[in-house]
Amino acid sequence: MKALGPLARGGRHVVAPDLRGHGDSPTPNGPWSIDDIASDAARVVSSHGGNAILVGQGLGAAAALAVALGHPGLVAGLVLTGLSPRAEEPEGRERWDRVAGALRERDREGWALATEALGGRPDWRGALSQLSAPALVIAAAHDKAMPAAHQRELAVWAPRARFLVIDSGRDVFTEAPQVLRSAVTRLERLESLTAVAA
Repeated sequence: MKALGPLARGGRHVVAPDLRGHGDSPTPNGPWSIDDIASDAARVVSSHGGNAILVGQGLGAAAALAVALGHPGLVAGLVLTGLSPRAEEPEGRERWDRVAGALRERDREGWALATEALGGRPDWRGALSQLSAPALVIAAAHDKAMPAAHQRELAVWAPRARFLVIDSGRDVFTEAPQVLRSAVTRLERLESLTAVAA
């Protein structure tokens, strides 16, 4: 991911894998869950030695959070954006399913399966009390798909999370890369880390 390139400055080891169904990654038969996508990510983090700061937006944020909850020994910090800790209400799931249907019409099966997985994500609010890694939740003020108030709940429920709203559209990675870099640097100072996985 081009926006993460500057994170490599300062001797950081940056890994930016394509999630399943995206880029050069395979598209296994579905349906998929967020835990399936998180298992893929956990294998990547483990292969690079763990002790990683996971950086994720939307689907990537959901996978990163699931890795941190399911494999806490691999994760030293989180930078999350574009994610709510709540499961979707039935109306929300229907919207995700409609998007998946539109993606299938464009022959984007991997994206469709990932969209369905995100729409079917679990409710993490209760589990967040067990999150041991420090986290920075960055909400874009102009993100209509995932309002800042919904993202703020991640920081409310997680004991070591901080919340920041920035003047940006939904794509924080490309619209505010300096904020992303600052967030990673802040976590490094907090935990004395040098490894970053994304």
